[in-house]
Amino acid sequence: TVLNVLGATLAGQGQLPQAVQVFDQMIQLKPNLAEVYINRGVALKKLGQLEAAAADYEKAIQLKLDLAETYIDRGNTLTELGQLEVAAANYEKAIQLKLDLAETYINRGNALTELGQLEVAAANYEKVIQLKPDSAEAYNNRGKALTELGRPEAAVESYGKAIELKPNLVEA
Repeated sequence: TVLNVLGATLAGQGQLPQAVQVFDQMIQLKPNLAEVYINRGVALKKLGQLEAAAADYEKAIQLKLDLAETYIDRGNTLTELGQLEVAAANYEKAIQLKLDLAETYINRGNALTELGQLEVAAANYEKVIQLKPDSAEAYNNRGKALTELGRPEAAVESYGKAIELKPNLVEA
């Protein structure tokens, strides 16, 4: 719709409060369009209104359950809010909907690492490596998980691959 496009244009130009106002108007007119909630959620997140953004993503999911990207956005927002378990569940749902999302496996692995679920986190990084074998970040993060699991040889190997792929990756 015209208002949704206008709101997205305003958001793209950095006019976030105005974009949110346009999305609010759109929601009053047509409260069942998932895309408007997603767009408003993106704008709210950029404004630092994380709780409101997460609520908009949730509403979009209720309206249209098959949006993998919305689960990712909600997971990222919940991660910033420190709600790691719920974030990990959102990443899991995105993965179920769209199995080839390497970035989602990294995000889920990071959340699981923070939760101390290192074996599962390492498995997520391994999945990233299968999908995207040139991901230095995945090798590095897997190295961290393996280090914490007390598997230094495997960790060194993983860090070595990360350095090979990205020599300036200081963490590795």
